[in-house]
Amino acid sequence: MEHGSFSFFPFGALFCLTLFSFVAVRIYAIRHRYRDSNQNDRDIALILKGRMARGGIDEKEYHRLKELLTK
Repeated sequence: MEHGSFSFFPFGALFCLTLFSFVAVRIYAIRHRYRDSNQNDRDIALILKGRMARGGIDEKEYHRLKELLTK
């Protein structure tokens, strides 16, 4: 590096690395949030199906409760 010259390369590389990190964290957050809500829907359905199998609720009530609880 000569005296008095300015190289943009280190700043450009740092900018790209920072941008990539923000995008990666955002994608991870979106996927993690979707996975949690999807798992929650399966848990609700599993609980309601168990109650329906034991005779606690009928099929009409099962669908009504599932729709109500997954909103």
